[in-house]
Amino acid sequence: MKRYIITLFVLLGALTACERYDADDHKFGNVVYLNVSQTSPVQLATFSNNRETYDCTLQAALTYPAAQDVRVSLAVDPSLVAAYNARYGTAWPMLDEKYYTLSAPETTIAAGRTVSDVVTLQLRGLMGEGEEQTGALPLDETYLVPVRISGATMDVLRGSDVAYYVVKRSSAITVAAQLGAGNWINFPTLDKYGTNSSAWNGLTAMTYEALIYIDQFATTDAEGLPVNISSVLGVEQYLLLRIGDTNFERQQLQFDGSGSGSQFGKFPGKDATKNLEAGRWYHVACTYDQAARTVRIYVDGQLQSEESGVGIATQSEDNRINLAMRALYDYYLNNPTEDNEKKYGGFVDAYQFFIGKSYDEKRPLNGKIAEARVWSVARTPEQIWENMYNVENPADDPTLLGYWKFNEGAGNTVRDYSMYGNDGVAESDITWPAGIEIPKINETNE
Repeated sequence: MKRYIITLFVLLGALTACERYDADDHKFGNVVYLNVSQTSPVQLATFSNNRETYDCTLQAALTYPAAQDVRVSLAVDPSLVAAYNARYGTAWPMLDEKYYTLSAPETTIAAGRTVSDVVTLQLRGLMGEGEEQTGALPLDETYLVPVRISGATMDVLRGSDVAYYVVKRSSAITVAAQLGAGNWINFPTLDKYGTNSSAWNGLTAMTYEALIYIDQFATTDAEGLPVNISSVLGVEQYLLLRIGDTNFERQQLQFDGSGSGSQFGKFPGKDATKNLEAGRWYHVACTYDQAARTVRIYVDGQLQSEESGVGIATQSEDNRINLAMRALYDYYLNNPTEDNEKKYGGFVDAYQFFIGKSYDEKRPLNGKIAEARVWSVARTPEQIWENMYNVENPADDPTLLGYWKFNEGAGNTVRDYSMYGNDGVAESDITWPAGIEIPKINETNE
């Protein structure tokens, strides 16, 4: 009996708590607003120059569900452009109406719900017509499209009733992937022997490249344990480009060449003047050449660190660079000879090639990435500088082992644009941030 009384009090307490929550939640009047403007009225709509259309989605929202349908009228309002420019100190014009359309002038938030169906502001005709792109939206010019709630059957939350779309057709890279704790890029085909992986082994030189943006150089993880490394790309304890290390500058690039095909160790030495900054885009690259015995690191296309007379002293078949070592073990499994066991049997526990991960999950990139590449040659300083943001005809170059542009903008598979087709697969869902724009610092305005 006593147990039943206690249970009754618990249930009554829970119900009372719910009533209190509802009452507290409703102590302010219900209002309608635009969901995209809940945190900021400014919405970046930056897209690449090869997009014919670009969709911006929004919904009308309520603070809490209403007992009846709430009708909301929406409109593009050019009269708000002057107010925006005065507030933010800009001089951006209204986008010509031929370049946009609103999918519906009215939407409804059904009774019992807090959001309406999706309404789309579609930017269209962006590339113009024909090969000459007649009438295309001009490149690298910024325009405004203010969308506001023009009417509603409920009170409107002022300040969150307008979304200012800042529209720009950019010549820069406008898509990148967000990686971080619990998410990195795997390459399943590199662990299997075949045409996809064979070119990755038996190398005498190599280059890694990527565009990266570090949101934060984390120093502790969720459990409060130290974090010393941000992994960019490569193979742990073999050939790995990363940022930071134990007893090393947390924000300095480090190229770890501890593998049997390199043996130059950790490069360069600790130097705070070489630290990167959070919150900006960098092109980073590293090269190693066995024959030249030279290792280099580049930042934004410029040589940052170089050392010669390092690495293996004498080249041989036994100390070639293997970036897909597990594929060699897979070859042994399918060709189990004594000689193959001697050569490849030890690769069963070999580390793998990743982007955004190395030893474990506590060394994430914690930022954004685009234009990641692996080459079977040591790229020259001129090649690094000239091709930081694009590689022409990538499928025609056999020395380009892997090329992930990260330009999908959706999904969890990252296409390999090289001839080898080693598509990357994210460990968990990729976030594709809006408003990305990576300026091309190797191009000068004339």
